[in-house]
Amino acid sequence: MILRLTSVRPGRSATLRKMLPQHQTRTLSRVGDSNFSTRPPPNNPNSSDYRSWQASQNIDIQRVTQTAMIHELTQQQTRCIEKVVPWFLNTMPAPYFRQVPESFRLDHIKAISAIKDANMDMHMNLKTHLPDGRQESAHYSHPHFVQLQVLTFIRPGTMPGLLLNMIKELPFTQRSTEYMPLSRVQIYSAEDDSMSLNMFVYGEEPKNLTETDVTLTGSHILEYANQLMTGTLPPEDEFGRPHPTPDDMFSKDNLIKHMEKCPESYIVRSDPRRFLTQMELFEVVSGSDNIAVSIEDSYLNEHNEKHYWVDIALANTLPHFALEQTSQLLFLHNFDVMRAHLDNVYDGDNGYVTLLRMLISPVNGAKGDEATFELLKQELKRSKWLSPSTMELVYEKQPWLGIRRGEIITAMCTIIHPVMSKENSILFSKGNIIDTVTKNRYVNHAAAIADLFLERFNPKHPLSDKELEARSADLRAIVDNEVEETHAQELFFKMIDIIKHTLKTNVYMNNRYALGLRLDPKVMISSAEPPRDTPYGIIYVHGRRFDGYHVRFRDIARGGLRLVTPSSPEQFALEAAHQYDECYGLAFAQQLKNKDIPEGGSKAVVLVDAIGMSSSSKDFIMRKAVKGFTDTVLDLIVETEETKREVVDYLGKKEVLYLGPDEQVVS
Repeated sequence: MILRLTSVRPGRSATLRKMLPQHQTRTLSRVGDSNFSTRPPPNNPNSSDYRSWQASQNIDIQRVTQTAMIHELTQQQTRCIEKVVPWFLNTMPAPYFRQVPESFRLDHIKAISAIKDANMDMHMNLKTHLPDGRQESAHYSHPHFVQLQVLTFIRPGTMPGLLLNMIKELPFTQRSTEYMPLSRVQIYSAEDDSMSLNMFVYGEEPKNLTETDVTLTGSHILEYANQLMTGTLPPEDEFGRPHPTPDDMFSKDNLIKHMEKCPESYIVRSDPRRFLTQMELFEVVSGSDNIAVSIEDSYLNEHNEKHYWVDIALANTLPHFALEQTSQLLFLHNFDVMRAHLDNVYDGDNGYVTLLRMLISPVNGAKGDEATFELLKQELKRSKWLSPSTMELVYEKQPWLGIRRGEIITAMCTIIHPVMSKENSILFSKGNIIDTVTKNRYVNHAAAIADLFLERFNPKHPLSDKELEARSADLRAIVDNEVEETHAQELFFKMIDIIKHTLKTNVYMNNRYALGLRLDPKVMISSAEPPRDTPYGIIYVHGRRFDGYHVRFRDIARGGLRLVTPSSPEQFALEAAHQYDECYGLAFAQQLKNKDIPEGGSKAVVLVDAIGMSSSSKDFIMRKAVKGFTDTVLDLIVETEETKREVVDYLGKKEVLYLGPDEQVVS
């Protein structure tokens, strides 16, 4: 049937509606109707305001509304993306485009466009699960797959401390039951300072590359090293930086062996000069628990500011902890982290070496001079071995103290605890002791005592006994005059006593693992306990998540080393108060057993804080505690060129210790 309509006179549309099926009448336009209106359609098609071209069913109304909304949002998003893409391409630094796979870059652009389109703050966390985090790039073609998880944090601005705050938000810490190792980090800041974009990759990347793999993947590095060794490189690179000094370690065979230990993503992303520089640091710390640091001008001179590259190699450490501690220390010294990379290189039986590279800029009046960087290097090396109480004191509560003074103060508080708690276990709990001596109105006295300790054992100009007595008397008078609380006075007087009763310390050894003190046993006597036999010697060690005592009752003594790992904070507090007495009791029992042989009795007890940690993290912390404790004991009893140079000896004779395995220690 063919229907031709040339015009519709007023009043005739109702007749037509009766003649035609409903689905046809919906398409008619009643332009000639004098009652034509643009008002929204009512739901009732029998209404006098209803128009035939309007949808009369709810489902049709919803469909039309959805279509309109989709069209409007699509147009709006398109306009937003048209603005975001040029801005993103112009403001992100060049290394971002070289080092981040294209699929990730597209995801970042889509996320940022969505944030801007919604008029929200530039604050977003993205999580991506991949069978292999490197498959996103055409460069990455390794056949082995691992489960990697990529977290991308996007934040507004680039203010100092922003990276540190993000690190503290990261999941999968060593206390997490779902712990995953942090295998890679890439930190970028927009050049207009509008945002920072940081990528954290969790999971173990494959390390079983073959010679063929690395020869192909690392061809740019091998070619650079060949030119370096043959002397065909110009004196400086395109940025005006000097090249590394030629060395046999950069031979093709050595480079291939080293690259076989590296994740493929690290090889692909690395600038050849950077790779060789970090390889030098790797060789310095390989097979140890040490840290190597290198600082140089960046030669970028962006925005006419001085920027510096800090390269750090940390052997056998937790990558998350290494990143957090380094960021914390840089923030403390007023350096902003503008860009950063973290990678882990396999080191055989020694685990991994974490390689950190950070582009930093001084802020708040800080200076990038030689003295600042020398101090920064020393503190970076120490940060790996600091106790949590020391880090809280010098990073958060009283940063002006500095790491060395803070470490001395927290060590003295730990020594005082088992002695003073016998007088009042609540007033002289470990937490109360630290809080009292470091509160704002008293902390200057604690700092003065730490300074006196450092002067007493300064290897260049140590204080004599007479000078120490005079200086100690002055400090006592000041404390007596300025400290109102009796219990606080007692604590400071006891801290001064510790200086007098310390016979040796490794405080000035730059590569020490922990702080060790060879104590005169009289310092551990409490007036609240009955008289008992005084040990021959005591060594105290204050380290990362552990404190340890070694007690012996003869010059030559034999005994074991045991670890104590409480499962709860409450149990830990009890063990901390009784640790010295436990060590004393075990050593004295061994002394009684050995009464008929030349060797006396001794024992070492190390209290380890592994509360709430995963099984693998707990094992890692325990191994570190044993290594830190025994290495520090060796600092105090073994004569080397370094100990002769850095350790002031008020004991005046050599010591020999026999230390075997005991509970939770495998020989």
